[in-house]
Amino acid sequence: MITTVFIDIDNTLLDFDVCATYAMSKGLEKYGKHYENGLFECFKKINDNLWRRIEDGTLTKDGLKKIRWNLVFDAFGIKGIDGPEFEEIFHDFLAVSAEPVSGAHELLTNLYGKYKLFATSNGPFKQQDFRLEKADMKKYFSGLFISEAVGAMKPSKEYFDYCIENANAKKDEIVLIGDSLTADIAGGRNAGIKTVWFNHDRTDIPENKIWDYYVESLDEIKNIL
Repeated sequence: MITTVFIDIDNTLLDFDVCATYAMSKGLEKYGKHYENGLFECFKKINDNLWRRIEDGTLTKDGLKKIRWNLVFDAFGIKGIDGPEFEEIFHDFLAVSAEPVSGAHELLTNLYGKYKLFATSNGPFKQQDFRLEKADMKKYFSGLFISEAVGAMKPSKEYFDYCIENANAKKDEIVLIGDSLTADIAGGRNAGIKTVWFNHDRTDIPENKIWDYYVESLDEIKNIL
């Protein structure tokens, strides 16, 4: 019987795409530039590739901060902005943006009281803690499993071992809800817990099914939990 639910934060509870677009726009204003259509898509492609490298251990978070925006600006043809400097500005605006994913509040309201809820994330602890508080979501959680505090990152075994132990639940009592096939779904599966893949970006569905349940909207989860 499921007693415990792990829920990813970015693009599961909080809309990272909307928040990142806001942070880009506000950051560019500081340089007298305007956000242009297509910039987020350029950022997302590069950012997703960099995070995959972090997840497989070939890049660190500090390394990402040094190269991410230089790669984006070079690819998009934006001149005159120092990437690492913009990284700090982007982070500051991102840290205070907390746009919920459609259905996130309803999901938490439905699950709260029925299950122990824990938020999971590879993002910075203070940032994620503040954003959940700002979105009025933190009150639903028994704890936050943020990689910075855990000392390991999704999808590593060390990360999930920590979460399972500190949730005080057995593996067959836990289900994880997340949008990332690598960090969330593969990580959860390898840890021996059930998973719900929330296909937030409506990406192509791979032939190799590694999830237990599949949804394209958070509202569908009420049919599972």
